[in-house]
Amino acid sequence: MRFSFLLPLAIAPLALAAPEPAPVPNPVAAPAPDSTGLLSELPTILSGVQSLLSQDTISKLETIIDGAAKLLSSDNIVVLQDILGNAHTLLTKEFVDNTTTLIGDATPLVEDVSKLLGGVLGSL
Repeated sequence: MRFSFLLPLAIAPLALAAPEPAPVPNPVAAPAPDSTGLLSELPTILSGVQSLLSQDTISKLETIIDGAAKLLSSDNIVVLQDILGNAHTLLTKEFVDNTTTLIGDATPLVEDVSKLLGGVLGSL
């Protein structure tokens, strides 16, 4: 009985000690699938982009952007809006159909007049 209090003291450190975790296996990653789709086309895409980034292409793009900036200046915006508004009003389906018919009917006449003028000028 004298040593009965020592037994709980001897067991206490064992109870408080954290158990050592089991070792985690080192998994091996699955092999990568064969390249298909966009990834396999990447070298071709990159070579295409390289040709797009040539100095000649960049110069042409600068010209286009400068021209667009001038065309879309604040003064021209009002003019362009007027032109588009008038075109929208003018170009009704009926007008387009009638104009197409008129041009179709006039084409043979223009060809005949051209032949007649060619003959007259050829005889001079």
